[in-house]
Amino acid sequence: MEESVLNQLTALGLTRNEALAYLTLAQDADAEGLTGYEVAARSGIPRSAVYTVLRRLEQSGAAFAIGDEPARYVPTRPDQLIETMRRGTLSRLLTLSDALNALPKRVMPEPIWILSRYDEVMVRAAEMIRGAARSVWLSAWPRELRRLGPALSLLPAELHLVLHTPTPSDAPPPGFSVWADDAPANTKAGWAHKLLLVIDRREALLGGAEPEADNQAVWTTNPSLVDVATNHLILDITLLAARQGRDCAAVVAPMMMPHLNPAPADSPSPSAAQGSPG
Repeated sequence: MEESVLNQLTALGLTRNEALAYLTLAQDADAEGLTGYEVAARSGIPRSAVYTVLRRLEQSGAAFAIGDEPARYVPTRPDQLIETMRRGTLSRLLTLSDALNALPKRVMPEPIWILSRYDEVMVRAAEMIRGAARSVWLSAWPRELRRLGPALSLLPAELHLVLHTPTPSDAPPPGFSVWADDAPANTKAGWAHKLLLVIDRREALLGGAEPEADNQAVWTTNPSLVDVATNHLILDITLLAARQGRDCAAVVAPMMMPHLNPAPADSPSPSAAQGSPG
């Protein structure tokens, strides 16, 4: 028990000798306190150091001296010591906060996380979808689409959703505009599964989605990488629309950066452009 308390006191800023001296004083039943000699004898603190330690306890408010020749030391009550430490720590934290906030502001890079295991990739994708507030833009194979089905089924109906699958899916989620690759199945038999997901144009997940592979998928809020992922989806949908003779303007318009969006203000809403697998 004593060792645990010593460790907690040192974690709050006391030296080990200061913590030992305080505990020695706190465990003494004599209201008159202890002399420096007695503190050294009971705690194991060297006599040559004990008075320096006791003076530091006085300065920190953890103890005080009574009388003279010799002075006797009495500990501050534990509740008062904790309150003193709390106020001192808070004051130092506020001072540090002011100093850090006064430093020159620098642009910090957005974090990038690498997800290797298949389950990590799919769990992160599902969490992203559940956190969507405005839009979900997704490119996934049917296997991954089925895995994400529960998260997709909970999305609000008013979200603008786009789905592109390299293989037609049996039952796309409600509200999705479907752009399915109609390449022959034997052509795609050797293709590695990839997943591309953009949420609210603020975060993206892109990379492999293979159960037995080191996928090295990237999850990020870096604006440049989010734009790369979004532009990849736009390009895929545009190429599929051209090949299938479909109009994708109303679907890709909300995905484009405002200054690049050629759609007039009275263009039909994305929900009006929903299609079926090609």
